[in-house]
Amino acid sequence: MSCLFRLLKYSIVQAACLTFGMLAIPFAAGASSLSLSIADISTSALSARGITLTLPEDGSAELQISELRASGYALSKVQLRCAQFQLSTVKVHCTGGRSRQLPGALLDFDYHFVSKAWQFSAQLHDAPAKSLALFMSHSDLPQLTQGLLSGSLHADGDAAGVREFNTALRLVEVAFDDASGLHAAEKLDGTLSLDATRKAGVWTWQSDVLWQSGELFWQPLYLGSAGERRLKASGTLAGTQFKVAQARLELPQIGMLRFSGLWDGGLSEASVQGDNLDLKRLFADYARPFFDKGALSKADLSGHADVDWHYRDGTTQALNLTLRDVDLADGGKRFALRGVNTKFDWQPDAAQSVNIAFSGGELLGISLGATQWTMQMRGMDFDVKQATLPVLDGKLELNDFRLRRAGEDWHWQFSAALSRISMERFSQAAGWPKMLGTLAGRIPKVSYDGREIAVEGALLFDVFDGSVVASQLKLVDPFGPAPRLYGNLNMRALDLDLLTRTFSFGNMLGRIDIDVNGLELQNWKPARFDARIASSAGNYPRKISQKAVENISALGGVGAVAALQRSYLQFFESFGYDRIGWRCILRNGVCTMSGVDNGKGGPYAIIKGGGIPAITVMGYNRNVSWNELIERVKRVTNNNVKPVVN
Repeated sequence: MSCLFRLLKYSIVQAACLTFGMLAIPFAAGASSLSLSIADISTSALSARGITLTLPEDGSAELQISELRASGYALSKVQLRCAQFQLSTVKVHCTGGRSRQLPGALLDFDYHFVSKAWQFSAQLHDAPAKSLALFMSHSDLPQLTQGLLSGSLHADGDAAGVREFNTALRLVEVAFDDASGLHAAEKLDGTLSLDATRKAGVWTWQSDVLWQSGELFWQPLYLGSAGERRLKASGTLAGTQFKVAQARLELPQIGMLRFSGLWDGGLSEASVQGDNLDLKRLFADYARPFFDKGALSKADLSGHADVDWHYRDGTTQALNLTLRDVDLADGGKRFALRGVNTKFDWQPDAAQSVNIAFSGGELLGISLGATQWTMQMRGMDFDVKQATLPVLDGKLELNDFRLRRAGEDWHWQFSAALSRISMERFSQAAGWPKMLGTLAGRIPKVSYDGREIAVEGALLFDVFDGSVVASQLKLVDPFGPAPRLYGNLNMRALDLDLLTRTFSFGNMLGRIDIDVNGLELQNWKPARFDARIASSAGNYPRKISQKAVENISALGGVGAVAALQRSYLQFFESFGYDRIGWRCILRNGVCTMSGVDNGKGGPYAIIKGGGIPAITVMGYNRNVSWNELIERVKRVTNNNVKPVVN
């Protein structure tokens, strides 16, 4: 609104200056017409060179100025023809004026010498919008480039400047842009009216803007033709203070917003109210473009809300918010909240208890059930002492959840316990192969400092009848486009029978320990680790099926050999073994492998035989591309390999 007011104000000042230039011309008489020439005029308001005024007998007049300068603007070869012109010792008056600088405009103006009072009006009939660029070339506003303007302009004032200004314009396919490329519009259609009055140095104004169609880009917002948008506003302008006393903004498919605000070198006060606002378009068109980074830059928000927000001196003073059936979903399908319903009246120093209900959600593909939390709020601290979140057929119990604002970042922390969840349902939801058993564990203090999520202590889980300990976990830039995970995984006494049946790998009996140390995932893909698989200590049955032998041999690469006792091949489907051992050190996309002996160079034993019949499985490729190793695993689980068995 302030930019629009400045544009119209500049146009009126220039019209007044043009009038003042004519007044400085002395009068002379002739027989059939009068023609006056003046070389140069210079005042504090303007300067003009090469002035010629011609007065025919029919009462018209023609003014020509070779060069006119006013308030930093420069016009050359100015021509103005008045259909009716009067010049006396009291005033000068022009009716039906036309200028080649303003095609499609019909101008009227008059000026009183004694009182210094003046008035100016213009009727525009399909006037090219580009012609107004003459009065905008030295401003910081975008420049009009295309389109037509119709309507009226009127201003009056005195030696102190403009006192009153009125305009009512129709815009047809108007376009503008600027040198930076950050502000542009195409084919804008609509209407604009502005009425402003100055008294004691203070402007009082009111405006009505109707945007019917066209496209607008105002970094970072892009707004297309999605129905009529209308803004009605009123306020004041005093020096650098621009005030919107009251305004009403009607947005298609969203609703109506009422707001007020005060700008003085920046926003110092504001209030916004809206009832039953549709959040889908409001967020997508007007909010999401400002989240150029992080999870919200690709998120979707839907539902309805009532809002009453008050802001002053750089902080929110009050926020009354009601959410009805609100859904929030990350575009990367990492998280989602469904059916959020709540109502609260937040104030900086007031304590309040708030109920928040959810109908469900997802986290990394895992289904979350309906629940309700009670949150304590005080200022920018939000606390949930205890809450339950249904997860598949189990639940996650949260304790001491705390969310707070520190500087520009949000910080949070909590601890939790996970009840026994079906691994079959969990693996299917996560898109993994079908797993058996249950998942349960304890989660110690987890915290987020605005940059990374860190776990203090170790995560403990039960899976495949064994235990899993995750330690030194750290997730950097968790809501960014490429999160990075660091940590260690130590698994003990996993049941091989449950594990191999899960992955259709062939059957194995026994237990194994797995260590993955120095783990680093970049965008959830392995970048670095030191992994080891070994038989668990203790006495237990150790058997391996012929199918499992074939699949493990295939992982050793082309030329892998299962060295078993030939005499038993035709009689036995399973074999005994003594130890399992395999290691992979991943660096720069290459897995350096070794086996039970951990030797360097040459073949290595992945499974060392024991008992009758005994079998030893050898690996022959020590350096394998990680991507190739993953492809081997896929071929094995798809039963697409037939290694050589000797």
